[in-house]
Amino acid sequence: MKFPWYKYEEIPSYRKNTLQIFLTSKCNLKCNGCFARNIGGNNQEISLSEYNSIISNFLKKDGKQINFLGGEPLLHSKIKEFVKINEEKNIKTTIYTNGYFLDKFNKDDFKNSKLRVSLYCKSGGIKSAEKLKRTEMPLEVCYMASKSTTLEELLGSAKIIEENYNSNVFFISSIRELDNPHQEFFEDTNLTMPVMDYKRLVHKFLDNYEGNMEIHVSKRGVFESTKTISGNKCKFANYFPGGKIIQCPYDTVNLKFQKDYEFDIRNCQHNNSCLMSKVIYKRKI
Repeated sequence: MKFPWYKYEEIPSYRKNTLQIFLTSKCNLKCNGCFARNIGGNNQEISLSEYNSIISNFLKKDGKQINFLGGEPLLHSKIKEFVKINEEKNIKTTIYTNGYFLDKFNKDDFKNSKLRVSLYCKSGGIKSAEKLKRTEMPLEVCYMASKSTTLEELLGSAKIIEENYNSNVFFISSIRELDNPHQEFFEDTNLTMPVMDYKRLVHKFLDNYEGNMEIHVSKRGVFESTKTISGNKCKFANYFPGGKIIQCPYDTVNLKFQKDYEFDIRNCQHNNSCLMSKVIYKRKI
């Protein structure tokens, strides 16, 4: 597979100590492949007092980045308060959302945070590019490829986002169906795209894409960086309502809970570098 280096240059990316907080189990959708559908419980969510305790512990551990997930984090009544706390403490914040409630907020609500909207398809289904709510807020898009994703769908979604939304980033990743029979992250199901098919799809996309957004690609073990040397110490942790902690995202599949977490201590148990990291490509002028 020949990578189209004639069209792109790689931009260095930097791993930060990151806590992914699943603010609520409430969601308006029931997506196949949901990252945490077996963990959150029924209508559980993090209170303001619990959040303050989480942040205090996070800062003691030299935390730098908070990701809000769910459920759907924009359904949490305290989302704006949580964002304000992070701003006051100079914590970088990314909000992962399905995009269905973007019209309930304005550009000042999350002006110092990053909005990352998840897409599953171009049209005809949930989380489609054509049905994404219009908003004046800048956003990034994360397209979650599945076995049914086609090159035309991926290119068409990127075109819609670039022409109609204030987006400079198109992030390509892939769905992994975590509640498979063997509780194995890398198990392929009727939904998941095998990693080599994923690699071929991304290569074809980059070869045919004519826009100017930065293209971020989840490594998934088949993409390697030429600019960034990734250490093998874990810089992720996941926090769920009720104080449930899973350090590595790969451990979510077998519900490997632990009492606490540490950044930059634990060796990666799957590879010599974090497979959750990404590579960033920018069109050459």
